[in-house]
Amino acid sequence: MRKLIWGFPVTILVLVGLSVGLVAWNLHTYNRLTDEALIAKLRFVQVAPRHYQVELRSGDFCEQQRFELFGDEWRLDARFLKWKPLANLFGFDAMYRLERLTGRYRSIADENSHKHQAYEVSHRPGIDLLKYLERDWKYWSPVDTYFGSSVYESVDPAYEYSVYRSQSGLLVRKELLAAAHYEGDALVIHIRKDCQD
Repeated sequence: MRKLIWGFPVTILVLVGLSVGLVAWNLHTYNRLTDEALIAKLRFVQVAPRHYQVELRSGDFCEQQRFELFGDEWRLDARFLKWKPLANLFGFDAMYRLERLTGRYRSIADENSHKHQAYEVSHRPGIDLLKYLERDWKYWSPVDTYFGSSVYESVDPAYEYSVYRSQSGLLVRKELLAAAHYEGDALVIHIRKDCQD
């Protein structure tokens, strides 16, 4: 009997430890969100009318992903996680995770009839525990809200697009790319180092 009584609290502690570990692992797939910050950069090369190759850089901006998009515009989606005020007091800031990049047509008729492609742009866990925590433990959950945010903009290969995250979602700014040109007899090519190294 004594072994059964001793085994019960140990089992509970092991289960609680595993649960905390799973939640911590799941939170690791998100990035902390405290103020407005650059999270992605996109550049485009036109292949054909309404057909583009896109280079996406995110994270430390050293790794680039390449995709093929169709449409007049591009769209980037992210998932945001916002904590209740009490959780904020314990250091839990709002978080985000990039999810999807896709092309977009201005016309609804074109959107429904033309070629369309979407890509997952970051790793997602097989089981999203926070979604279940927010749904099944609604009143006891430290999660205030769990929502998606998107940003879209017209594609113009002459620009580099910078995507920022804020407490309320995503926003985009664009900057004209400096073209190579001659200054006297010298060819000037602008090189931008996005990588942190």
